[in-house]
Amino acid sequence: MTRVAGAAILLALVIALARPLRVELDLRLLFVLFVLFVVWSLFSFDWKWTANRYALIALLVYAAAIPMMLATPIDGDEPYYLLMTESLVHDHDLDLANQYNDLAHSATGRTDLKPQIGDTQSHSRLEPFLALLMVPGYLAGRLPGALAVIAIFGALLARSTVRLFEDEGIPDTTIRALFPLIAFGPPILFYAARIWPEVPAAFCFVEAVRGVRQRRPARWIPALAALVFLKFRFLLVAIVLAARAIRKAWQIAIAIPIVIAIIAIAIATTAHTWSEVMPGAPPSMINGFFGLLLDGAAGILFQAPVYAFGVLAIARWRRMPGAFRLGISSSLLYLIYLWPRPEWHGGWSPALRYIVFLMPVLGLGVAAIWGQIAESPRILAAAWTFAMTAHGLTYPWRLFHIANGENVVGETLSQVWRSDFSRLFPSFIRLNFAAMVAALLAVIAFVVFRNGKTIVPPVVAAIIALAFIFGRRPGDRIDFEDAHVIHNGGDLYPYIFQVQRFAYRGGWMVKPGDSLSFLARSGPSVLQYSTPVRSMIQLGRDAYVLPPTNGYGSVRVNIVKSGRVELRCLDGVVNLDRMDHE
Repeated sequence: MTRVAGAAILLALVIALARPLRVELDLRLLFVLFVLFVVWSLFSFDWKWTANRYALIALLVYAAAIPMMLATPIDGDEPYYLLMTESLVHDHDLDLANQYNDLAHSATGRTDLKPQIGDTQSHSRLEPFLALLMVPGYLAGRLPGALAVIAIFGALLARSTVRLFEDEGIPDTTIRALFPLIAFGPPILFYAARIWPEVPAAFCFVEAVRGVRQRRPARWIPALAALVFLKFRFLLVAIVLAARAIRKAWQIAIAIPIVIAIIAIAIATTAHTWSEVMPGAPPSMINGFFGLLLDGAAGILFQAPVYAFGVLAIARWRRMPGAFRLGISSSLLYLIYLWPRPEWHGGWSPALRYIVFLMPVLGLGVAAIWGQIAESPRILAAAWTFAMTAHGLTYPWRLFHIANGENVVGETLSQVWRSDFSRLFPSFIRLNFAAMVAALLAVIAFVVFRNGKTIVPPVVAAIIALAFIFGRRPGDRIDFEDAHVIHNGGDLYPYIFQVQRFAYRGGWMVKPGDSLSFLARSGPSVLQYSTPVRSMIQLGRDAYVLPPTNGYGSVRVNIVKSGRVELRCLDGVVNLDRMDHE
């Protein structure tokens, strides 16, 4: 009945809030939600569930998701993995020159492909193991066949996850409650129907953890080797996990040459270098740590909320299952190197890409404390999970969100109400006040849960009401590229497909005649901009001269009255970055 109640609450909320929030309902979205809840309800029946049956249902769902995800062209690294597969099939090598010269006949459907940064036409920086695995599927069905290989790995992952839970003594009722949230929720579902190495890597990692726990070298050694061949960065995980497994001198003697061979093969077949895994600065590490947990566009709390309970489970470390402790501790070195990197949020890919492999282990932590979580947070997390899944399946292009500090919910409300609702969501991509509040609350929740307190039902309605009131008021900071700003002319900077776009300061380029309209607070503000020539703007009824800058400069402006104001470019070409109220 819990699932039925969750479904009813979610659908009722969607329908009830649509009109006052001025959001138009899409019947396709509601239909996908309905189908997901039908599948979800299957697990409420007390049938004789086995790991193979879980895997079969997962395979059917992933197979159905493939054509939905293909509504948008494969993107990010996906077409490049497929190009390597095509080269292996047609040319029997990894030289991609022929593929780039004949993109019209490629199954990628992308005639605009060029070598990525670090690539040449004869060599890709991506590891070729995934491309090799997709060869049978490609021969059987080209692009859909290659995707079918990933879906099969998704089904194998579902089976291994269930077996992991069973090995660690998780009750069947808990497995049935959590399985649809893990297998059919973000991020695993999105990566099980697209060409990324993350789901095969998650399968290898779970099998390696199970092998180490069972002291079965024949299971964990090939699993770890495949993990590293899929992505060289997983060497940081494999080294720690292997060290935990090896206890005798003769095992060390065998392991050392194997590790050296794996490193040599990985470096020889990719363009990666050791400089890519150098540790970063502590501030960047803290930012990335909280970002992976709390960021509105790329964090666990908003993108895959069920796993937030798994993070809280770390607070009760000694009482957690052994496989959970083994998996988390083995991943710590990898995470320490990941947090400082500017692409911790995944870059041009669906959210949480870099920690997909860790999700089944976090799910085990959720399962271990599931009975200690109050009913309301469980229902809320489940409802949000399937809302995210339905959204991603209905609008797959929105999975590739621009890392600009906003998220889809904030952007949607901002566009409807023409007010900055995005500032109410924590952002560690573009650090804001909400992020600092969220980080403080996360630390408090961790300490409280560690001291034995249960998770109490949040006052969600009151929080939403207060957020809606404050969201319609002018904010202290205006980022001119954001969704709440009405753009009459001009262009986004940098352009949407700029490689490593997150490394640039965003803005909006304006020329004479272009204007922007937005809500702003009265009083003095500082406008930050960049321009190669002397320019002039009009803000409200006052005009301001903008001297040329070397990089970014600033000018003090004044807003006469709180409310909607217009900024118009009178002369020159200006990249408007942001305006901060003093």
